[in-house]
Amino acid sequence: MKIVISTVGDTDPIRAFHDGSLLHIVRKYRPDKVIILHSERTVERNDRITQAIQSISEDYHPEIFPHPSVFPNSEVFLFDVMYDQIWKILQEYLNTGDEFILNLSSGTPQMKAALFILNRLNDINVRAVQVVNPTNSSNEGCGHDNEEDIDELIETNEDNRPDFVDRTVEDQSEKFKQSILKRTARTLIENHDYKAALKVIHQMASTDQLKRVREELSNLVSSLDIQDVPKRLAKRKLGETEKKVLNAYLTIDLQVKRGNVMECFIRTKSLAEFMLEDYIQRHYPQELQGIEEDEPKYLTIWDFRKILKKRQEWKLLKQIKPILDLNESRNAVAHSLNPLKEEDVKLLRVAQKSLKDLIQDWYPFERKLFAFYDDMNKLLLEDLSWD
Repeated sequence: MKIVISTVGDTDPIRAFHDGSLLHIVRKYRPDKVIILHSERTVERNDRITQAIQSISEDYHPEIFPHPSVFPNSEVFLFDVMYDQIWKILQEYLNTGDEFILNLSSGTPQMKAALFILNRLNDINVRAVQVVNPTNSSNEGCGHDNEEDIDELIETNEDNRPDFVDRTVEDQSEKFKQSILKRTARTLIENHDYKAALKVIHQMASTDQLKRVREELSNLVSSLDIQDVPKRLAKRKLGETEKKVLNAYLTIDLQVKRGNVMECFIRTKSLAEFMLEDYIQRHYPQELQGIEEDEPKYLTIWDFRKILKKRQEWKLLKQIKPILDLNESRNAVAHSLNPLKEEDVKLLRVAQKSLKDLIQDWYPFERKLFAFYDDMNKLLLEDLSWD
């Protein structure tokens, strides 16, 4: 039995009068079965995809099976999660002796990277296929057709004919492999997913430029894993406290960009407490002397709030109010196990701005350092731009 396994992207099933990747692979290879891996966002499109596949030919009727495991929207941009979940699903089928075809062109960059690397790392006996865009260009700026009438999309689909132009490319040549790997690594770096990018880079042919990229990524990944200061930031002429504060803020900003909102709630409170203790130690050290003589104790943001009230630091208390509000919201979510609301995310944005304002007021370093990870991305992408 021939089986196609595919995630789903915004081009599926039909976009801009042409097959999306999933539909095009099915049209080319005519599998007996199509296993579709949906996210919460795409599962509602399953009927449209089914209808499009059934329109290929009157005498072609494959089994279309949407896998019951649906990826949460919050996880589809997390490479490690996608890698583990997709590998678990693949293992359900790969020992059956059937012929398998993997779609490398549908889904989020993390989904496509997971499928590509799983195929390479585990040496599984499948055909991995990419579908070239019909215009030989990016999909950027091309609107989605997901709300259009599916019957009309099928009727106007220029690929829906016996002499369609085959846009599939099988992952067989080393040049193709390197091209896909490089493109995948660049996309992951642009999305600040350095750990996933590093895994992709390890599969690429070694060059001097690639060695630099690998070393830089390795340092970023290890630094983020253990909350250490990246080597390029550590070389800056900053005091140890300034380095710690800036690095902690940059990590929060990075997690916000990645969409790991809940982790940012915890990190924001921790950084605020570190900064407030540093502020009070410099301006009112006597307030901490009695506490330090007691057995070791970690002061909380509420302890620092009491000290600031005692010292009538009304302006500072107003500045940290968004952080206090964020902490209350975080506690409510943690104790109720309820999901975050849009208001909580807005609170995080306000609290993050308050943190940044305090850092700028208290610590004398170049403001361009707030763009540290954006600058790192430019450096990495430049070394990945060779032909």
